[in-house]
Amino acid sequence: MKKNTVIAIIGTVLLVFGTAQASFSGNTGNLKPSLIYGAFIDEYVHKCEIKASLLDAGSLNIRKNAMRATVKGAYLKSNRTKMIRHLMVVNAPLNSNRIEFHLNQKFAKSVQPQEVYAVLLNDDTK
Repeated sequence: MKKNTVIAIIGTVLLVFGTAQASFSGNTGNLKPSLIYGAFIDEYVHKCEIKASLLDAGSLNIRKNAMRATVKGAYLKSNRTKMIRHLMVVNAPLNSNRIEFHLNQKFAKSVQPQEVYAVLLNDDTK
């Protein structure tokens, strides 16, 4: 798993830096926005998976954040193409913070997290 994670991170970094260099020079070449947004979404899902690994933490707050990241990561994975289309419609700038903002907004509008977290917390406490 570590090998795949390292390869994914290196690929994403190369894609992002290549895009940034191309945008500084004013030439984006053949890079499609959907590929760039897809790389950002994959990186964000990877961050969620890292946070989700803290489900066995001793702190209740850390476990809640890990549950939220689990739900968010699963949502983004299953709706990846919708998220790419949404980012293209809103014409999100190629900035990870702005893309994460738009992804979080779409997630919050689509999922009723209070209900999901209540179910997860009840299962966790039993």
